[in-house]
Amino acid sequence: MSEDLINKNSPETGFTEAELTFIQKHSGDDVTKLILKSAQFKDLDVKKLAAQILSRQKASKKLPEWASMSKLIFPPSLSIEQSSSEATAKYKSSLINGNTLIDITGGMGVDSFYLSKNFKKTHYFEQQEEVAKTAEYNFGLLSANNIEVHNADSIEGIVQKNIQADWIYADPARRDANKQKVVLLSDCAPDVKFHLPELFKHAQNVLLKTSPLLDIDLAAHELKSVREVHVIGYEQECKELLFDINETYSADFLIKARVINPAGEVIHKLDFTRNQERDAVIEFSEPLSYLYEPHPALLKAGAFKYLGTAFEVKKLAAHSHLYTSQNLVQDFPGRTLEITGICKPDAKEIRQFVKDNKANLTVRNFPAKIDDLRKKWSLKEGGDIYLFATTLFNQKKVVVVTKKL
Repeated sequence: MSEDLINKNSPETGFTEAELTFIQKHSGDDVTKLILKSAQFKDLDVKKLAAQILSRQKASKKLPEWASMSKLIFPPSLSIEQSSSEATAKYKSSLINGNTLIDITGGMGVDSFYLSKNFKKTHYFEQQEEVAKTAEYNFGLLSANNIEVHNADSIEGIVQKNIQADWIYADPARRDANKQKVVLLSDCAPDVKFHLPELFKHAQNVLLKTSPLLDIDLAAHELKSVREVHVIGYEQECKELLFDINETYSADFLIKARVINPAGEVIHKLDFTRNQERDAVIEFSEPLSYLYEPHPALLKAGAFKYLGTAFEVKKLAAHSHLYTSQNLVQDFPGRTLEITGICKPDAKEIRQFVKDNKANLTVRNFPAKIDDLRKKWSLKEGGDIYLFATTLFNQKKVVVVTKKL
């Protein structure tokens, strides 16, 4: 983007000192109340600044590095919610490197920024002019001088310029014309599956980010040439799927389930293939000394049997997805709890373990809803006791009583 298109010192792309002071002073305020008091600040566009404050509030945990920089411009808060987190972006940056990267879905630029650290040159493409302007302004403040911003359609742009790269990164928009969420690859924009033949003319490797709701096996079948699928877990959620696609790869893909910390570092992992999952032999058992609840990323990855053999734990039932062991497994990828009792799913028996009617309740492979059970058993939420209503391998319905280690 040329310098005459974007004046980095203009109010359009930056803040005055008065505006920066206002944002910092009111950073923790309720923006709705702030807007109602806008008449008190006659020389400031309070509505615009309130939008920045709201976006920064949303970004404070998700993008702490960016939120700490007072002069960066943030998009509307919905865009913050849809953007990659700093943790997942840093994880992605650990996966790929080379001389040149093309990001065909630039957006806010979070992924471009962190991925660019491992490349000499990064081409960022974004069709929306204001979004591209803001990204370029922010990249300048972040000293990301190796990112070239293109305000253009990415597919047309790389063809016209014949840009060659080591990697292409894509995070297609997952909302339709009515702003409704979509999941299927063909419903996202751009349709990477459709454009793959053209993309492979410009890079041999493509890293595709998708919704965690996408069917892994169906997507891998549609995309073909999938080398690895990274299933990313952060905090207590499965955040995203990453498809590592290589033009010449034709073997079975490897599934890499990863749970990461705020720095993007892996704290739990499991690698396996679909064949390994199919061939794994799982042992079943009644609850022993410890109960293990896999992280949602492991469940999304589909490591139901292989998880048991890899960590030497037994399963309560085929469809419970709860595991147990006599001896403590230190590095299990999920929650580990100590079992303190087992009882029938009956209010009278449960009260023997829950003295103050307060407990955390989870339902797994059990024919009832949590709210209904809480009402039936007169349970309040909270406390130090964790109850798991589940079905054992012998079809027996039980409540497993546990506590944190």
